[in-house]
Amino acid sequence: MAISTTPSAPVSINTLVLLAYKRAGLVPIETRLSGANLTAKLEHGRQTLDLLLDGLATKGFNARTTVFYDLPIVAGESQYTMPDSVLDVFEDAMFIPSENLDTKHTTGELPCKQVDLAAWQLLTNKGSTSSRPQLYVSMRDGATPVLRFWPVPTNAGTMRMKTVRLLGGAADGKLTPDLQRYWHDALVWMLAANLASDASLPADKVASLTMMAENKKAECVAYATEHTGTQAVVSYPTQWSA
Repeated sequence: MAISTTPSAPVSINTLVLLAYKRAGLVPIETRLSGANLTAKLEHGRQTLDLLLDGLATKGFNARTTVFYDLPIVAGESQYTMPDSVLDVFEDAMFIPSENLDTKHTTGELPCKQVDLAAWQLLTNKGSTSSRPQLYVSMRDGATPVLRFWPVPTNAGTMRMKTVRLLGGAADGKLTPDLQRYWHDALVWMLAANLASDASLPADKVASLTMMAENKKAECVAYATEHTGTQAVVSYPTQWSA
C-alpha cells in the first residue's frame, strides 16, 4: 500500500473554532461550517482565539514572532515610536550607515547596545551628538515601545532592531492561524477549555480540557525555538579555584 507523503491541507480559523466547540461537547460531531445558527458561535470563538493568541506572548521565546525590523534613523532625531505590530524590542541593535543601498548585503555595521532605564537615567548629557547612536533604551509605558537613542545621531541610517511581533488576529475565519501547523491541535484544546468555561459546563469537564490544553501548549512552546546548536558549560570549584 502506498504511503501518503503530501502534507495535510491548511486548516482555517473557522474550522479550528468549530473543532473546539465539538471537542468541548457544545455542538454535535456532525455539525458543519455551513450549518444554521453558527454565526454567533464562530464569532465568539474567533474573539476568544484572539485573546489566546495575544496571551502566548507571555509563554517565552517563539521563533515565529521574533523578527528583525529596519528602523530608519533621521539625523538630529533621537526618539522613535515602534509600529503597533511590535510588542517589544530586545538585545543589541546594529546601525547600518546610509551609504548601504539595502539592509541585506551591508558593510560597516556598528553595534548599538541596549541599556535599562537606570543606565539611561544616569547619562549626564542626553543631548550630546555623534555620527551614530551607541546606546538605546526602550520605554515600555505606552501601548507600543518608544526607543530613545544616544548620542543624538548627526548622520542618517538604518537601525536593525530585534523585535517580538504580535501574532496575526483571528477576525477573518477563512484564513489560517498565524502559527505553524503543530500548534493547531493545541489551539483546539485551548479554545475548547475556554468555550467550556464560557458555557458554564461542569467544573470537572472544564478542568479536564484545561489540563490537556496546558500540556499541549507546553509541548508547542518547547518546540518553538530557533533550533540552533547548544553547548553545556559546567563550572565547579577545585583546590586551585580563586
